[in-house]
Amino acid sequence: MKKLVNYGFVVSFIWVGFILSISFMEAWVKFRAESLDLPTALDVGQHVFGALNMVERLFSAFLLLVLFYKYTDRIIVTSGVVVFTFIVAQSGYLLPELNEHAQLIIQGMQPEKSSVHMMYGVMEILKLVALIVLGLRQVKLFKEN
Repeated sequence: MKKLVNYGFVVSFIWVGFILSISFMEAWVKFRAESLDLPTALDVGQHVFGALNMVERLFSAFLLLVLFYKYTDRIIVTSGVVVFTFIVAQSGYLLPELNEHAQLIIQGMQPEKSSVHMMYGVMEILKLVALIVLGLRQVKLFKEN
């Protein structure tokens, strides 16, 4: 367990890779594919972001274990709590709202405008920054020990 906790920064950087590749590349590229209509793109997006969210839930549980087991460093604890809080907000509120919105479009309806997508995007950016800070700080403390 101690070895797994000591190398916890690896999870932070793998997570950064997931966010960069899915939230900031796959989603953007998918909606620029001319052969992919909007309902299909939204359906694919629901599946991809659902899978990402499940992985993020697992990573955040691991992150909490690592934080409580090993760290008292304010930067690590603060960034870890920010990341965990965002996962709770995204899982419990934002993704269900986005999925409901997407389902209406898939069914051919025109839903009302919402700020949920913008909130999700801002959280992704802040979560990415927090994970980078977390990982870099973990590496620094790992090298010191």
